[in-house]
Amino acid sequence: MIGLEFGPDHAQLSYYQSSMREPQTAGEGEADYLIEVPGEVWQDAAASGAEPEKVSDFFAACLERVPGLSDPKDVRIMVTVPSLEGPVFERAVQALEMLGIERKHIFVQDHQSSFYYYAVNQKRELWSGDVALIEYRDGCMSGWVMHIDRAKMPPVVSVKKAASVTIDDSVRGGRDDEEWDKERDRQFFELLKRVFERRNVVTCYLLGTYFDRKWAVRSFQYLCFHRHAFQGGNLYTKGACYGAMERMGLLKMPQMVFLGSQVVRDNLGIQLKVRGKEVYYPLINAGENWYEAFCECEIIPDDERSLTIVSRPMTGGAQVSHVLRLKDFPQRPKRASRLKLSVYLTSPEQAVVELEDLGFGGFFRPSGRVWKRAIYLPSEPEEEASVDEL
Repeated sequence: MIGLEFGPDHAQLSYYQSSMREPQTAGEGEADYLIEVPGEVWQDAAASGAEPEKVSDFFAACLERVPGLSDPKDVRIMVTVPSLEGPVFERAVQALEMLGIERKHIFVQDHQSSFYYYAVNQKRELWSGDVALIEYRDGCMSGWVMHIDRAKMPPVVSVKKAASVTIDDSVRGGRDDEEWDKERDRQFFELLKRVFERRNVVTCYLLGTYFDRKWAVRSFQYLCFHRHAFQGGNLYTKGACYGAMERMGLLKMPQMVFLGSQVVRDNLGIQLKVRGKEVYYPLINAGENWYEAFCECEIIPDDERSLTIVSRPMTGGAQVSHVLRLKDFPQRPKRASRLKLSVYLTSPEQAVVELEDLGFGGFFRPSGRVWKRAIYLPSEPEEEASVDEL
């Protein structure tokens, strides 16, 4: 099992084998964890229409760091990227397929999901309340909070950005080193207050080497007061490895529903008659990543000339019916048509339903007709508190 963090500046790789208690990060010491990503590799990964050869070569070099790995076909891999917007995750999948890894063994998730997988695979006391993550990236300090709503059954987990602040040369201005350290400490302290206020944060992770107690004196004192605090650089890659383990059934996750930014938030299904009884047939389950959510089945209509898909938010709320009308349906007797139903998502907020006429054996040839409809699934608004002007 492999977790590969892939970003514009660096990559990291963690792996798990059956003889290990938990994932290990490839490299000798924290400084060697980071694998520099050449600019042309990331450009090819992020550009629409680019070929994945350079990305594939880079991934091959990364996999060489895994001890005892002789054949990429033995790999089950989760790639974690900052965001699933854009072509990066599709290009990563193509690049890994070129190495001989089967598509069904390649998974992708964003950093929020990797944070979740890492956090809930630590000791339970470390996520008995809210869990915070502070990172510095591209001249900006950001704070994220993982919250578990235990009032719902099953509990629902969310990860949201709580605060952010710009810390770069434009903010430094003409300050000397001593004054700049004081200002950074002040900004960091105010960021932490915004992240922790009105929340029961029991654990906080500092990601990367930017944060240093030599300049963040007041901030570190506040950070470590009555809460667990950890600092490291491989949280995302280990979280990705835990994600791969869960996908392959090697990890028993807590009975919770993760409400990440890339998951489907509605259950989709249809009402069918099975042996004369009305039953609900699930098509897409809430909590799945949208790019992995897919269902295909065959149905035989009675005399219906429409198909009704029902959606219900995973967090509760009214059921909504979405009707796909079968215009110009072939004239046939009742129960003499076979239809292929396909449901997939193009984003976390939009599902597509397709029905294709397959005819009916040797009695009626397929007409070639396809009916299609998009279903909009509104997402809950995500609140973000900005502290850019402290």
